[in-house]
Amino acid sequence: MKKTLIMAIAGAAAMISCGPKYVAPTAEPGSEIAYSMSFIRSVASTVNADENLVISPYSAGVALSMLAEGAEGETKAEFSKALNDCIFKAEDLGGNDTVTVNSVNSLWVDDNFSVRNRYVNLMQKDFDALVTTLNFGDPATVKAINNWCSEHTNGKITEIIDELGRNVVMVLVNALYFNAPWLNPFDEHMTFDAPFYGSVKESKVKMMSRKAYMNYAEYMGCQLVELPYEGGRYTMYVLLPPKDLDMNEVIGYLSEDAYKTALASLQPTEVQLRMPKVKAESSLLLNDSLQKMGIRTAFSAAADFSGIAEMGPLVLDQVRQKCYVEISEKGTEAAAVTSAQIRLTSARPSSYEKMTVDRPFVFFIADTQKDNIMFAGRIMNL
Repeated sequence: MKKTLIMAIAGAAAMISCGPKYVAPTAEPGSEIAYSMSFIRSVASTVNADENLVISPYSAGVALSMLAEGAEGETKAEFSKALNDCIFKAEDLGGNDTVTVNSVNSLWVDDNFSVRNRYVNLMQKDFDALVTTLNFGDPATVKAINNWCSEHTNGKITEIIDELGRNVVMVLVNALYFNAPWLNPFDEHMTFDAPFYGSVKESKVKMMSRKAYMNYAEYMGCQLVELPYEGGRYTMYVLLPPKDLDMNEVIGYLSEDAYKTALASLQPTEVQLRMPKVKAESSLLLNDSLQKMGIRTAFSAAADFSGIAEMGPLVLDQVRQKCYVEISEKGTEAAAVTSAQIRLTSARPSSYEKMTVDRPFVFFIADTQKDNIMFAGRIMNL
């Protein structure tokens, strides 16, 4: 008999570039940005091009790291390569009185299944994970897992799983919650009704407006602006491609080199920025995306999760991601949950620049201290 894993994520934010087809260089081992860009490209390629997309590379990285710690052999090697040799463990994400950033982990185990003490201790020590044993045949277990997710995402993600499939013996979950005010908020009195020209429809949106000095660049035909949050550690980058550039091409340009080059081009510039208020969420099955990143053996009969348990063998069943983001005049609220289940198997100078975000765009929420991308999003229609 074999076993499986599920993961779920919520969140958004990062930075990219536009222009002629970009060929990504070999990623520098240990670079979280390189891993994040690979994750964003892989997930975006499996989702309908006209759908809004909100994901959290960071939350996925934590959940994948928890899995990698229990893998051996080729299974472990594929996790390491997909993660670009990064391990995302429990850490201080630097919240304060006005900025809330919480990443919490949990391990849920069926009471008929025995996990190695070493793995449990590792989850508690390195990932600060809550470890709970429950009867997976009891519907109340699903409710308990979902309640935990809701509690740790401020009620933004209330359901990450709807059932525990047959032979599922373990669920790994990472929940990420982010809520921060802008360093320089938009004036609510300046918000007005305006059209948003989406990929499939034109709609009327609430358009925020602010004219001020901001870090701004025009990079390979795209407009890029930075909107920092209070505290200075976290920031949002908004990337607006030209009207004639397909969003699939934009996502295809994402790489560590393009990201860093684009950010290096930012300069303080007076900008008339207009961008819409946004509420968006995504609920995704990540199996195909992860296999595109090279994590294949884990989903097959050849999977080796012997570091988790002697009972088995174990196989990764599914990885799920659920994300939510809200962008307003005051700031940004975002949430992500990643769960895994294991089952038994059978710029240039001018008076000022204008940037009107009235068509599909990309955004990133980045941790500038750790050089991580916490959330990333593609907004196609509103």
